[in-house]
Amino acid sequence: MDSKKVINETRLASFFLIILVAFGVILILSQLLFYDNKPQNFGVIGDAIGGILGPIIGIVGALLTFLAFYIQKIANDEIKNQFKEQKVSQHKDFLFANYKTRIMLLINEINSFNISFHGGSLISDISLLTDKSSKKYNFIGIQAINLYLIEYFKKKEENNSSGKKEFRVEDSYHAIIQNIFSIITSYHNLHIDIENSDLDNVSKAELNTLLKYTYFSKFNYFLEYLNKKNTSQVINEQIKYLLNLYRNDQMEIVDSNHTSLPLPPE
Repeated sequence: MDSKKVINETRLASFFLIILVAFGVILILSQLLFYDNKPQNFGVIGDAIGGILGPIIGIVGALLTFLAFYIQKIANDEIKNQFKEQKVSQHKDFLFANYKTRIMLLINEINSFNISFHGGSLISDISLLTDKSSKKYNFIGIQAINLYLIEYFKKKEENNSSGKKEFRVEDSYHAIIQNIFSIITSYHNLHIDIENSDLDNVSKAELNTLLKYTYFSKFNYFLEYLNKKNTSQVINEQIKYLLNLYRNDQMEIVDSNHTSLPLPPE
């Protein structure tokens, strides 16, 4: 039953009974006011009225007590519901902040990615630094990842041609490519986690906008490049998932760039 309806009905019943009691009291007092000579059975009448009003007063008291406890219960339930809603809201705020932080960490990891070339070769082994006169060039961010992938697969083809299927343990080529694959996996999993989360649509849309920005500003080129190379099945599936996810947006950007270019002179 609706709590407001219960309260209103209880109040109405209590009000009616209070009026009834008040009427009875007034009736008894009127006997004292309007009769100079009390009838012989006056005490009996008073006892009868008192006997009738006594239970009514008890019922009124019980109803008022019930009403007080019921209102307190409703107040407690409202506090519990507010507490639950607050916990849910705090949990969603935590999730949103956590996902946003994870995206920003990926962006920072890509921005801080760096490699060095010494004497025209990528430094992947300390033994390559023997020639002190050779120039050293440092690259960071997207440029570093792109250059590294080009060098990695070139070196891999050279190793395959010479019969070396794997990089040496001392060579950092393998460790660096695994770091790049780890970044891709984290980025892929973020999409899945956000989509399956209980965040509201507005929060999801904001995070997806940030993910899209991250894709086109950080991942776009080297994912396209890796898609043409032989990688593990898991990484290959993750790359294809991301490429397909943003394929329509990619085509819109390409079409926009084409339409914005000036026509060549005739």
